[in-house]
Amino acid sequence: MKCTVMFLLVIFSAIFVYYGYSIHEARKYTCEIISLDIAKDQWRHPNGTIRKFEIFSQDLSKRQTEILIKVEDPGFYDHNGIDLSTPGAGLTTITQAITKKLYFDSFKPGIAKIKQSLIARFVVNELISKDDQLTLFINTMYFGNVDGKPVIGLESAAKAYYHQPVKTLKEQEYISLIAMLVAPDTFNPIDHPKWNMDRTNRINALITGEYKPKGVMDQYYGDLPQEVINAGLPPASYFGKSSVTNDFKENTPNGANAADAKSRAAD
Repeated sequence: MKCTVMFLLVIFSAIFVYYGYSIHEARKYTCEIISLDIAKDQWRHPNGTIRKFEIFSQDLSKRQTEILIKVEDPGFYDHNGIDLSTPGAGLTTITQAITKKLYFDSFKPGIAKIKQSLIARFVVNELISKDDQLTLFINTMYFGNVDGKPVIGLESAAKAYYHQPVKTLKEQEYISLIAMLVAPDTFNPIDHPKWNMDRTNRINALITGEYKPKGVMDQYYGDLPQEVINAGLPPASYFGKSSVTNDFKENTPNGANAADAKSRAAD
């Protein structure tokens, strides 16, 4: 028994030291690199690649910001970097999303999620303002591929898919881009226009209040067609059939319910 206790103490001590050191290094990196990059209107991938900001959080209209937050991180302005309770939030906050982009050269789901969450909570949340977090988010997110080239950032996405800047997008065009973020390749408006349209309709129902998420993982706002699920959704993002199907059918406008979506989403 004593040997077992000692062994567990050693293990827990090693884990504590590892994550403590990770947080310490992340804080140092933030102060020495990331904060200076933000001041220069740029961000860098951990491999050293630097990209200028194409758009800032304040460039979004109030309505555009509200839509982005409502879909991607409804508790953004209230949480401390981690949110495991807000309905529809999913497992990754905006803070955690930019943590993965800025601090991990190669992120693999699993144990890395713990490190990501700790850095989001004790580093990014404490050292980077919410406005700067939003700016980083809209500049670093992946929006699928166009002509074989990855599209990085909301402004680039607006130009790649609609040939205009974010500020002149119609609301439905803007929502169709936000619809991609949960699974950019699956909801690509060029490769899968019907799937993208279906998710856009679901987001419209969310925005108007006609659909209310039933839990943290209800980030697709109802059950999805099986072919969409099979297209390769992110791990742990979808748990199959749920009790929300009937409510979604009743509350979603334009016939964008699970049964109707299946026929409309055939690619």
